[in-house]
Amino acid sequence: MEKGILTSNSAGNNGPEEGSVSSVAPWILTVAASSTDRRIIDKVVLGNGSTLVGSSVNSFSLNGTSFPLIHGKDASSKCPEIYAGICSPGCLDRDLVKGKIVVCDKFGGNVEAHKAGALGSTLHSSTPDVSFVVLLPATGLSNQDYNVVKSYLNSTKEPRANILKSEAINDDEAPIAASFSSRGPNQILPEIIKPDISAPGVEILAAYSPVAPVTSSPEDKRSLKYSILSGTSMSCPHAAGVAAYIKTFHPDWSPAAIKSSLMTTAKPMNGTSTSPGEFSYGSGHIDPVKAIDPGLVYDASKEDYIRLLCMVLDEAKVRHISEDNSTCPKGYEKGSPKDHNYASLAANVTPMKLFTVTFHRTVKNVGLTNSTYEAKIMPNPKIDIKVDPEVLSFKTLNEEKTFNLTIVGEGFPDGSHVSAELVWYDGTHSIRSPILVSSVGN
Repeated sequence: MEKGILTSNSAGNNGPEEGSVSSVAPWILTVAASSTDRRIIDKVVLGNGSTLVGSSVNSFSLNGTSFPLIHGKDASSKCPEIYAGICSPGCLDRDLVKGKIVVCDKFGGNVEAHKAGALGSTLHSSTPDVSFVVLLPATGLSNQDYNVVKSYLNSTKEPRANILKSEAINDDEAPIAASFSSRGPNQILPEIIKPDISAPGVEILAAYSPVAPVTSSPEDKRSLKYSILSGTSMSCPHAAGVAAYIKTFHPDWSPAAIKSSLMTTAKPMNGTSTSPGEFSYGSGHIDPVKAIDPGLVYDASKEDYIRLLCMVLDEAKVRHISEDNSTCPKGYEKGSPKDHNYASLAANVTPMKLFTVTFHRTVKNVGLTNSTYEAKIMPNPKIDIKVDPEVLSFKTLNEEKTFNLTIVGEGFPDGSHVSAELVWYDGTHSIRSPILVSSVGN
């Protein structure tokens, strides 16, 4: 950051657990993973005619229309039922699975199914929104669809099924935060929403080492120059590339200005199974074209970050990070972390108590020379939000204006969250910032 370089970091792959987000330093761009409008699916056709849609990158075609189906617990003479059911390593008997599709209670069971010589595998997946490469005809099913398979197994003496080759379909609901993508809140500095933004990270066609194993199985001898990969290690490079793209248009912009442009121009995202959405995708889904011309930016310097660190660390630790002789203000002069000039706004309040929270922000004009922006609030009935002033007028480029945003509420239960949005609009540019108030007890 001090050298003018914006660092893009993966949010982590430990979702959807709350508070699992990593890389939460305020000067870096923390990137979540989201889906694209291209989904890779795989279908399993049961002997009773039912077709279930699963998730896997399955490049294999079975030679036939249907094959015997057997549950892992019925295909083992070596292991307790619970281990055989998940197709644990070494549990499946080769003679019992030969020529059959094995049903495994965990996705990783496909490795043992392949090693034991099974024809294919139908798997219970904890991440049915993501397709992973498999080493035999296999598909991962959601909990609901997997139970359909188990019910069918118990309904007939000769269960049969077929697993079709994977296909790509259009996903109209994208982008959605991936289930594996790590979630907020920021455990170190809750006033800074993390992750900051979301980028494509599900089923990405990526370069791959031809000497690296394609799957986790040592039995998999395939060699690829490209593979289908998922993770925040896929979304993070997307964001880094967009940041570099913006830098080509604005070589004099600071890392904070580039980061602000990415956050305030991000697209609002569809719903998430976890609450609130900001903990899943931050400010939204990255938009490279709009980020070139954000209109306004929330800028910050090294001194601003030093001041923020001083609010949560002692001077010795701050100097250890800054590698200089930075000094920290004393007492009330330290300020509040919520007033760091960030492109999102967050605060924690005491449960079930009246509260008033005020944020102080400064924006810099990087749009039109003569421009006027009006504050628009996307409201939430649980809180009252005021912006002062409601109109910002600029006469020159790089001119800065300050404003205060005040939130008043009657309090809400511990562990609940209230979301809203602030948008500065000049008729052309929409500078959008998420607002998040969280009720947190001791």
